[in-house]
Amino acid sequence: VTPVHTLMGMKELKPHEELMQEGILVEYDDSKGNAMFVSHQWAGAEHPDPNFEQFTVLQDALRNAMSGTSLISGNISIELYTGQQVCVSAKDLTSKALYIWYDFFSCPQSSARAHDRQLAISSIPAYVDRCQFFVILCPHVRHAKHQLLLNKRSWESRGWCRLERVARELSTRADTGVSIEIQGATHQSQAAAFGWVQAPVGTGSFTVPSDKEKIAQVLQRMVRKKLHYYLVRGDLHSYRLMLNIQRVHYKDLHINPIEGLVPGFVSESHDPAVYAAESFMFQNGFNSINQRTAEGWTPICFAAVDGSPMLISALLEQRADVNDRMKQREPASQFGQDTPLLHMCAFLTNNEALRVLISSRADVAARDGFGATALVWAAFSNNVEGIKALWAAGCDPAAVNMLGYSPFRVASAVGRVDAMNELLPHTSKEEINLALHAAMLQGGGSAEVMSTLLRVGAEVDFKLNMPLISPLGIWFGCLSLRHRWKSSLLSSYAYHHYGATPLMCSVITGSFEATAVLLAAGARTDLRNLARCCGESWGLNRVRVPVFRLGVKVCPY
Repeated sequence: VTPVHTLMGMKELKPHEELMQEGILVEYDDSKGNAMFVSHQWAGAEHPDPNFEQFTVLQDALRNAMSGTSLISGNISIELYTGQQVCVSAKDLTSKALYIWYDFFSCPQSSARAHDRQLAISSIPAYVDRCQFFVILCPHVRHAKHQLLLNKRSWESRGWCRLERVARELSTRADTGVSIEIQGATHQSQAAAFGWVQAPVGTGSFTVPSDKEKIAQVLQRMVRKKLHYYLVRGDLHSYRLMLNIQRVHYKDLHINPIEGLVPGFVSESHDPAVYAAESFMFQNGFNSINQRTAEGWTPICFAAVDGSPMLISALLEQRADVNDRMKQREPASQFGQDTPLLHMCAFLTNNEALRVLISSRADVAARDGFGATALVWAAFSNNVEGIKALWAAGCDPAAVNMLGYSPFRVASAVGRVDAMNELLPHTSKEEINLALHAAMLQGGGSAEVMSTLLRVGAEVDFKLNMPLISPLGIWFGCLSLRHRWKSSLLSSYAYHHYGATPLMCSVITGSFEATAVLLAAGARTDLRNLARCCGESWGLNRVRVPVFRLGVKVCPY
């Protein structure tokens, strides 16, 4: 690692071997202070940052955050749905000496040290585990060779980047550490802890296909370590959740879920379904099909997370409730209070289990604590197959959640283009217009989403006029009042939203891909909101935005 003050003074990015010779790198241990792991997508074929663009953003962002010039805001979606506002202050970053881990100078790069380099790569989970801060460095820059745009979405598409993120969530510091997204020198925010659910490691892209097999073994070791960690701590709920969500972690990887961690299971049954149910009950520590944990989960709730249709069927045959719900909010899995089984399967794309529940007459109109139907959760996870199954079973595509969001607007808000296209025939023109704003508010404002919405008729200058007497209108009213003495990214949006155009909202939220597409589509910069602000009021002419044509695609690498 390198001390942060040394990193700030770097004028070029040198490899590990050169910095070792210069005596700049130090071996980190906890007594020295805090460590920060920087995860990033390489902007060149042989060098991570040939034009020193990403690294300059990192330097400027850390300088601004540590001086208090900019604030690392809380995650806007979490604050929107739960009201929790947690920011990372300058004091959090400077209370102890800070050291930076960055692959190019922290791992051997020389081909002559290929073995050492492979050991270092295999040790990435250990590096992440020792870091108090995990940074996703994802500014808008062009790949030096391919000239394609790199950003948060292209970072998230990379298998190795996904591994680093899931290593963060499986680390022993997951509950106390902080994950941060850096998209610009003054645009930083806390990263959502549940992003890995939507982007399993095995479904990411790999430049070297054989890397996928290496990653599979590394990932399973991390999961096994975390399971033992929970057992030793006596945290049975987290153990059960991790045990049963393995199929999500291992999607598209040639490995099987870890089984039999708890010794002593014996069964006399020769029926595979009965055997599976008995083993499941034993390994999860349940004595009864109706037993409910202190956290509000029954056995079939965990089975819905596992997603085995045979297991779900076996538990239903034993009189488990097809309309059962988990009773308490579960931050680790993103589910809200009173989430039905159907919603869990729809979100986790456990579609065979979803069909078993539907055929067993699960209530497709049921709503969770967020007021959402299962169709909303299928849209959230881009689960087109689940959307089709739920719609065929009678789930209303126009049913809205507690914020007034339809499934289409939810899909737009989180950037799920396949789900948007599937839901489009059931979507009104007003919903399409409102989806422009939802995408900006919750991070879905990619070039592809904006282009899709504009192509199907969204008005480029549609002004947002949220009814005051509505769930979101009341919430925004409260946030606007709070904004005067305690601001956040969400409160700033709430304060300025009334009468704002999509262009204004894109600048407020730092959705600069959307800004570029809207400008290319002819968005006006002189229109004003109720507070008499326009796009130029937020320094639009000084904002660095990528250049787009409608229908642009970002880097797939």
